[in-house]
Amino acid sequence: MKIIEQREFTALCRGSNGERVVETLLIGPQPEGTWILNFMGTAREVLSEQQAEQIAAALALVDDLMQGKEGVDIDAPFADLMDPARPPGGFDVKKHGR
Repeated sequence: MKIIEQREFTALCRGSNGERVVETLLIGPQPEGTWILNFMGTAREVLSEQQAEQIAAALALVDDLMQGKEGVDIDAPFADLMDPARPPGGFDVKKHGR
């Protein structure tokens, strides 16, 4: 979802299913236009635009499969997972330490 209005402990966000108020205590206040990962009404992570697009593509794929669409390319939304340069588990040690 994308933040369209930050409030004290929540933000009004817009996503594929419309607008929702999301609790932002875990990520702190964020500027308008910030992409976030929302789960069960709580912002869990700040995302880059690229990450948000990848998640949207994966969710669209799941939706297509659930609707029984044929000829769906199930590999395309997950191409980044096949990158040989990707760290195991997707954890970036340089970014997160350890």
